[in-house]
Amino acid sequence: MAAAPTPGAHEVLRACQAGGRAVAVVGGTCSAAMETHLETHGLRHLVGPVLGREHLRAAESPYTDLVRQAVKAMGLRPPACTLVGRSAGGMYTAGNAGVQAIGVVSEHGRRKHLAAAGGSVVSSLPRLADALLAVPVTTAR
Repeated sequence: MAAAPTPGAHEVLRACQAGGRAVAVVGGTCSAAMETHLETHGLRHLVGPVLGREHLRAAESPYTDLVRQAVKAMGLRPPACTLVGRSAGGMYTAGNAGVQAIGVVSEHGRRKHLAAAGGSVVSSLPRLADALLAVPVTTAR
């Protein structure tokens, strides 16, 4: 039995697609498991590169490197990208990788901790989807 997608994830991915935003999935799980999850829930067509733990390199900041690999795989420059995460650690990773950050409030990422780590903070993924639909994509690559 596969875990259900985080509420609002599908809406965010659709908003990205509607706005012409490229999406990569990066995480500490193996790529195959993330690919299976996306396929199972009908989300794979909304996502580009999927980079999991097997892409981690022996680096001082392995997740920062993973984010940089995703940026490169999409053919973009870091300032044109945004990491969406639910933890202060993700916000710091974004800053270290040179990408923008949006923190999503959850039981693991309280607003004050996310805000202290830098970037913007939204209360939920559905709110993020609404904002993505309202804000045009920049052409910086």
